[in-house]
Amino acid sequence: APAPKSSTTDALVAPRAVSEALTIIDARGGVPRVAGSAQVVDAETLERREYDDIHRVLAAVPGVYVRDEDGYGLRPNIGLRGASSDRSAKITLMEDGVLLAPAPYSAPAAYYFPATTRMVGVEVWKGSAATRHGPHTVGGALNLVTRAVPEGLGGGVDLAVGTRRTVKLHAHGGYGGPRFGLLVEGVHLVSDGFKVLDGGGPTGFGKSEVMLKLRGGSPTDAHAVATVELKGGYANERSNETYLGLSDADFAATPDRRYAASQQGLMSWHRVQAEGAFALRVGGAFDLRVTGSWHWLDRSWRKLNGFADGPDLHDLLLDPEGGQAAVFASVLRGDEDSSTPETTLEVGTNRRRFHAGGVQAVAHLRGVVGRLSHATELGLRLHSDQIRRHHTEQPFLMRSGRMVAEGGEDAVVTENLGRAIALAAHVHEELHAGPLRVFPALRVEVIRTEFTDELADAGVVVDTQVVPLPGLGILVQPRHWLSLLGGVHRGFSPVAPGQAAGSKPESSWNWELGARVADRGTKAEVIGFFNDYANLTGQCTFSGGCDGAQLDAQFNAGKAFVWGVEALVRQDIALPKGFGVAVGATYTYTGSRFRTAFASGFPQFGLVERGDALPYVPPHQGAANVAFRHPFGTVELAASAQSA
Repeated sequence: APAPKSSTTDALVAPRAVSEALTIIDARGGVPRVAGSAQVVDAETLERREYDDIHRVLAAVPGVYVRDEDGYGLRPNIGLRGASSDRSAKITLMEDGVLLAPAPYSAPAAYYFPATTRMVGVEVWKGSAATRHGPHTVGGALNLVTRAVPEGLGGGVDLAVGTRRTVKLHAHGGYGGPRFGLLVEGVHLVSDGFKVLDGGGPTGFGKSEVMLKLRGGSPTDAHAVATVELKGGYANERSNETYLGLSDADFAATPDRRYAASQQGLMSWHRVQAEGAFALRVGGAFDLRVTGSWHWLDRSWRKLNGFADGPDLHDLLLDPEGGQAAVFASVLRGDEDSSTPETTLEVGTNRRRFHAGGVQAVAHLRGVVGRLSHATELGLRLHSDQIRRHHTEQPFLMRSGRMVAEGGEDAVVTENLGRAIALAAHVHEELHAGPLRVFPALRVEVIRTEFTDELADAGVVVDTQVVPLPGLGILVQPRHWLSLLGGVHRGFSPVAPGQAAGSKPESSWNWELGARVADRGTKAEVIGFFNDYANLTGQCTFSGGCDGAQLDAQFNAGKAFVWGVEALVRQDIALPKGFGVAVGATYTYTGSRFRTAFASGFPQFGLVERGDALPYVPPHQGAANVAFRHPFGTVELAASAQSA
């Protein structure tokens, strides 16, 4: 099937090949056959814009909310349809259909994210279309598609240089024959960064990734085709990043400034990936893909935790001028030395080791019974992951604008182990008769978690969750160019190991209703959605303003409503002599409100009154682009914006 030409096309319907996880839009070029919201950013768009930051890629996709943290997308914050964007922990993240978060069940915060520049597709699933993907089904799922083994001999090199000594080198090459194929790909991205550290010092980063794919299989023209694919990867990063922010006054004066007390900030991680897949296709009626995976990540983040006996950093930056606060603020800036035990700076290193692995199988069976056709998808996944936390703290003194270690051994402040094993099964059916398509679906998650606090010596805390997640989508196509859709599904996000008694999973009922048009170069879509949360949750991270004692703690927020409208339109205009113009726009409106009043220890909630809006959910956001095309090249102007 031809590759999609638009930056956001509608829906993804069938496996492209048994050896790949990539899915594609309807090859007929009409209205896609999905009762739900699904968009794909295709290879052409990714290559044309050549973004290195996934936030910029997703800015043009309706219903997706992103929150910048470091300015380069090193640790993305992505939310879908109101689901919290903090560390992308409330959406299901996948690479080639395999969970990619370091520990999706034990600790879903995505401290690792693949290099965007090596992706050839980005798929976004929302609404009832996301029922196939878990464990997080409230907002939806994001699937990153890597490069396939080429047919014949193929390769490419992308070299880019930019300001602040930013350099990117991306190369790939391989060969694919009828029975065997090989692909090697590597990316190295480095920058000095754009922030300025008081007294000087590094604020940049370096990040590298290598991927190897091997493919072998039977002849592709046979009735039954079997394929085996092996995939391996290694990645590392060193980034001089900090959690320490600025006061409002300092931010207004010099927004790129970093205080001297952040000079110890350093994130360092290494990741190893190994996957193997077997795929079988028998005619056009049956296909099966079985994938085994193992991922390992070791990360350490060294950063300022606070003062030995002083004000909370968050409170201090809110009001750095009054009384004793001015003294502590001067130490942060390096204007004054640490003169008392209270002004000693505590620098913590949060080391976390993640293991994740499992096996999953997805099968498709297609057939016709009289005037009724069906396409059944059956999925089963056994997944296990764990996180080991080893957090230490070391005292430093501010001396003439430089941080000097006070000496002595690091104090261990956190030592725990969280584990999860989950069995997930889903069935997704497509029943088709005339202009009507019905998509019933059911997902079941069975999750067992264990948590051991090795400092408290409190034994192993065990919890089990069994959750059915039904869904139903309906698609009516009264004309070849028009599609009307609706759907409902249950949203869910599990409780991580080690949570306090009374912690509940995030759960909701999600509804959507909309229409699509596709005819003669015109594509348009309008979908309204409504999420009724029985329990909204928030999970503490240092980036979310939580202190060390709260890290990874989950907080209930009770009932909430999130509603909105997603819209996109695209028009292709053919001109003489091979020229063409493509224009497009997307828009998302989102409303939200808490339905109960409460006081929360989670800083992003705080003191909540009934009717308050959810944090970090912008009411308005949109994007637009216009491209002038010719067989020899394309010139494009693209812009995006969002409200506060």
